[in-house]
Amino acid sequence: MISWFSRYQKPLFIGTVAIFLIGTFVGLGGYLLTSSDSSDAVASVGSAKIPYSIFIARVNQYADALRNRGTDVSDQVLGQVKQEMLRDMIVEYLLARQAKKMGLRITSQQLADDIESTPAFQHDGVFNQQLYFYAVRSVYHDSPKAYEKMRKRQLLSSLFKQMIYQSVKLVPGEVQEAYAREHKGSLKGYAKDRAKFADQLRQAQALDILNYYLRQLVTQIPIRSYLKQRESGV
Repeated sequence: MISWFSRYQKPLFIGTVAIFLIGTFVGLGGYLLTSSDSSDAVASVGSAKIPYSIFIARVNQYADALRNRGTDVSDQVLGQVKQEMLRDMIVEYLLARQAKKMGLRITSQQLADDIESTPAFQHDGVFNQQLYFYAVRSVYHDSPKAYEKMRKRQLLSSLFKQMIYQSVKLVPGEVQEAYAREHKGSLKGYAKDRAKFADQLRQAQALDILNYYLRQLVTQIPIRSYLKQRESGV
């Protein structure tokens, strides 16, 4: 369910959840409409616009991570990265929107703690405000206020994922049955692998629930992509 791109994840920032569901909704492409009214956006989700500068900054971060691992980032690979990143950001906006609707919130203190604990904004392990301002402007070409709005949305999306993950309750015997199915009826190694396998099963079920939410949301919220127009320079 998770695309090849997730294997190369190297996020610059640490989220609040241990599960990162890049490209969660694999069917999103069918709901994307191309539009010519792009302004400075790469896509829009309802009335919210995804800034092209933020999008391309994230694309560059992942592309650099791939290069650091020895991957040849050809035009084809870069195009795939862009498609995956756009889908991930759209999903992020959708989940954050749903989280707000359900009453979930990220407080100012939580946001401040997240920023101050980000290694990219620290010098010798201590948060440095000047470094923070410089990093935000040089990487995202945006103001700290705009970055904080974006980061708050990321945290809210992650909080929603965490809520879904924690809501998954495995029925007694379910883990063992699933393990046996995957190992052709054998339970050899089950005792040792049970905890890890149970976590994987919970993540798979959480993905199913997230996809259910996303299928509902994309039929209710107009999603438009301006990527082709922006990339062609029209």
